[in-house]
Amino acid sequence: MKFLNRLSKYLVGVLIGLALTWIMFSERGCMDWLPSERIRKEIAMSGIQADSGANCVLKCGKLTVSDLADLARLGDVDYGKSATREKPRRYFIEGDGLVKSAIFLMTDTASTVTKVVLRDVEVCPCP
Repeated sequence: MKFLNRLSKYLVGVLIGLALTWIMFSERGCMDWLPSERIRKEIAMSGIQADSGANCVLKCGKLTVSDLADLARLGDVDYGKSATREKPRRYFIEGDGLVKSAIFLMTDTASTVTKVVLRDVEVCPCP
């Protein structure tokens, strides 16, 4: 019984500590150091351009480059489909919005979108 008493007091202390930590640091947003967050910030800060093929797909879906910016800000980076060690770096980002996925090329001057897949557009005459 002595061990269970000690264990219960220990677990109560751990739970109180976790609750206080969550209350004090929940607004801070400590996730900025993760690689996906840094990549998405870098894409947004460098400016987003769409090449001719991506522009054609965006026109088919009646979307703009700001929709690609929303994807870059809110989407998930898939490192399995990305080429992070090539020059220029290529990132595949998927999202839940109107734009299903896109490939971003990171150059020194801007982020260029080379391929866009839309969620609701079935037929598009673009190459």
